[in-house]
Amino acid sequence: MAISSFGKILTVLDLFSVSRPIINVDIICDELGLSKPTAYRYLKELVSTDILKRISGTSGDYTLGSKIAVLDYISHSTDPLVQISIPFMRDIVDRTELCCLLTYLNHDYCIDLHHETFKEAELISYGRGCPRPVYVGASPKIVIAHLSKQHIQAYYHQFTQELAQVGFAHSLDEFMQQMRKIKKQGFYLSQGEIDPMVCGLSVPIRFSTKEAPIALTLV
Repeated sequence: MAISSFGKILTVLDLFSVSRPIINVDIICDELGLSKPTAYRYLKELVSTDILKRISGTSGDYTLGSKIAVLDYISHSTDPLVQISIPFMRDIVDRTELCCLLTYLNHDYCIDLHHETFKEAELISYGRGCPRPVYVGASPKIVIAHLSKQHIQAYYHQFTQELAQVGFAHSLDEFMQQMRKIKKQGFYLSQGEIDPMVCGLSVPIRFSTKEAPIALTLV
């Protein structure tokens, strides 16, 4: 399926990450295979809508604009899943004295929609909007275990090498067995998979029978 012109412009946003918060025309051309005139046109469109902003005093560097912060605020303040979950998450934190995360599984990463921390606890590799790989940690595994067989197999084929490297599964059969076990027990406990000396206990939370569950995780 062909990507629309609007969709092509938005692919520029995929170039940003925590390790690369600034991009320029050369990066856009090299990684997206665009000509310089097209790259400049995309940048002009994104800057005009405050999605990107040009950094003054540079030869043409760009970073995320104010519209991104506004959209994140609106999303966090009005997302019904988050708003419904907050009081329950706070109660869990008070009862357990642990941190609590609400995590969504995307196609090739998982992302925290909200977190509640106990007192001044720090979430080293966690936090709202922080993407994490799907082959380590409790959150993605509990969600994947509740997907259809076809989708579970697709995740294995996409991350075969990574799953073997972390010692979780060395074959499709082993991966499917792991997923069936996790689904049957109803939770997954990870130990040091993301941060050393940190455990995560995840359970699936379903808001709809037509959609994949969201992970509720204690850290």
